[in-house]
Amino acid sequence: MSRQEILPPELHLPELRSDAPPALSKLERRMVLAFVERLLSAEGQPAPFFTLLRQTDAALAALIGAEAASAARPGPYGRFPPGPLRAEDLDGPPWRIPPALCARVGERLSVALEFAYLLVMHPGDLRRESLLALSTGGWSPEGIGALAEQIGAVASQTRTLAELHTAARSVSARHAPGRTRLH
Repeated sequence: MSRQEILPPELHLPELRSDAPPALSKLERRMVLAFVERLLSAEGQPAPFFTLLRQTDAALAALIGAEAASAARPGPYGRFPPGPLRAEDLDGPPWRIPPALCARVGERLSVALEFAYLLVMHPGDLRRESLLALSTGGWSPEGIGALAEQIGAVASQTRTLAELHTAARSVSARHAPGRTRLH
């Protein structure tokens, strides 16, 4: 099942919408959203943002895909401030962009990828410093807002699709030829 089959068109490809914020280039959106998608996708799940990035720059897509695969963890992790979310605290491994990838994509996208990882894998660890790193890395307040919005949308969609993909595989396995169905 794909995004197009589940979600309305205005949600499934935010990078192609005519009102997409100019604070992010097409390549930046594709790279960051492909990274998020690969972090959270179930095995065998369609990956349209990664496919778009591969169509744009196959070598970069290979780097992003490999790095997302090595950074993927069960998560989410983090230490929340005092309050009701404190019960959700869970320590997990941090991720920093490797020097080779940083050299390939530059500081602006390096901080964006680290922010994306933090936002989807370590939400409890988001701090003011996370936003300052984006600002120092060349992101405007509008760009930071657009980046966070698109990361959040793709993370939510990808997690939902991963759960649906896993459920569909489970149902298929139960109803495979040669298996009896229990009523």
